[in-house]
Parts: sequence; C-alpha cells; structure tokens
Amino acid sequence: MSRSGDRTSTFDPSHSDNLLHGLNLLWRKQLFCDVTLTAQGQQFHCHKAVLASCSQYFRSLFSSGGGSGGHPHALGLGPGAQDGLGGPPKEPPPSQPQEEPGTPSSSPEDKLLASPRAINNLVLQGCSSIGLRLVLEYLYTANVTLSLDTVEEVLSVSKILHIPQVTKLCVQFLNDQISVQNYKQVCKIAALHGLEETKKLANKYLVEDVLLLNFEEMRALLDSLPPPVESELALFQMSVLWLEHDRETRMQYAPDLMKRLRFALIPAPELVERVQSVDFMRTDPVCQKLLLDAMNYHLMPFRQHCRQSLASR
Repeated sequence: MSRSGDRTSTFDPSHSDNLLHGLNLLWRKQLFCDVTLTAQGQQFHCHKAVLASCSQYFRSLFSSGGGSGGHPHALGLGPGAQDGLGGPPKEPPPSQPQEEPGTPSSSPEDKLLASPRAINNLVLQGCSSIGLRLVLEYLYTANVTLSLDTVEEVLSVSKILHIPQVTKLCVQFLNDQISVQNYKQVCKIAALHGLEETKKLANKYLVEDVLLLNFEEMRALLDSLPPPVESELALFQMSVLWLEHDRETRMQYAPDLMKRLRFALIPAPELVERVQSVDFMRTDPVCQKLLLDAMNYHLMPFRQHCRQSLASR
C-alpha cells in the first residue's frame, strides 16, 4: 500500500490469478473469441489479446496489415523458426491470405474496409494440433502437460510461434526426465532443436551406458549407422573411455576397435591434439598406422581422391 496526499494505492496480489481464471473460463465457454486457429484440420477459438500478450509472432501479425476478416490466412511456418531463447524473436514476414476452396473473392470494398486487426482465421501450417492445444492450455492456465511423447510437438509450436516461456518449460522437462532408458530419444530431440545443454546431459547417460557394454556390443555400436554421436572424434573419445574403463582386460581390443573408426574425417589439428596424445595410438603398430594414414590424407589433399578408403568415407 502506498499513499500520496489523500489518495491510497492498494495492490491486490490475487488479481492476476483471478484475471487468468476469468480468461480461461471465457475460453472454455467459447465466449468473446475473436480469432480461430487451425492446425492439421482442427480448429481452436481464441482471443487475440491473449495470443498477442504471450507471442511476439501474433503480436506482430495482428498489428501489421491483414486481409479481410472473413478469409482464412495460411501461415507458412516450419521448424526453421527462431527458438525464442537468448534474445527477442525476429519479426515474421507478412503473411499472404490464402482462400479456402469455395470462398468468394474479396471485393474492392472489402479491401478498403480491412483494418490491421481484421485477421480472424489463421491456418497454422507446420504446427501439430496436439502441440497447439497444449500451448494454448498454457496460455490460459499457466500449466502445460508434457510427456516424452508430446514434448517435441509442444517445443516445435512454441518455437514457431515465439513463446519462449513454453520453450523453457520444455527444455526443463527434458533435462529433468533424462534417464538410461530414454537418453537416446532425448538426445535426438535436443539435436533436432539445437538444445546444447540438454544434449550434453543426455550424452553423459550415453557414456555411462556404453561403459557397460561387452566387446561385441561395443564393436556393433561403432559399426552402427547412423553413429550414436555427432562426430568421428566423439566416437573415438567414447571408444577410449570404454577401453580405459577396464584397461587391463579391454586394451587388447584397441586395434580392432580403432580399425572401425574413420580417422580421416577428424580435422588434422584435432588428430594431433586429441588423437595422437592418446598413448596406445602412438605405441600400438596398428593404431600407429591408422593415425599415420589419416595424417597423410590431410597432408596431401590433391591426392585424397586416390586415397579413399573405409577410413575416409
């Protein structure tokens, strides 16, 4: 409470909750909705003010020029949209109206009467209906229900529509849910959406899981396509960790495992700093030759087409 002369200002901490509850009630009863979103053929009736207050995309769209309110707009959205983390989202390009079959063309009078806020039908191409429903649930309730089966759809929609709060909740959910049973699925989602921290956390479980493999399983892992990690250097480092985990028993398998790696795909500076520095790569004859062949491959780029082998493809 603050006083200024004979006036008193009193803050009500319950107002924001009551306001959100009221908006949610209006949404559930479909009252005063002024825009319809369509995703995968499913329609969602919403309030522009709610969408624009939480989404930079809708805020820009509703404040820019739009077509006739009776015609649906198709927004060409896709996974390449900015993820909403680490800075304000980019302004979306103006969308062009796309008329549904059978819809009469707008007359010149319609165009003259159209206002910037006349858009009231939007077809969201690239958004899943499940993901959009869960994102809207968050906008009207401050809660989002996530599972490993739905989090990627929610994440995609939140990034496309520039709703960073939902994106952060998805990232937090993935980070908290990583386990030995699901780290591969989480790692795939993280790689697809550029979630570096989540990918690092998932890779820790990958390493722990790999250390428990026997030789045959480790050999099969190195032969698998696509490989379990994003680079040949990471695959080499994983192999070294496996060998070092039980050095006395496993070091005999080093030549066999190293033959399965494509050292020529590792950049020359990393070959020197990360590979040559490993002791058995310098002392074991087979490993020495593999390293030397890779070095020669990089030293003579004009002859690389003649030196193609399994180690460089």
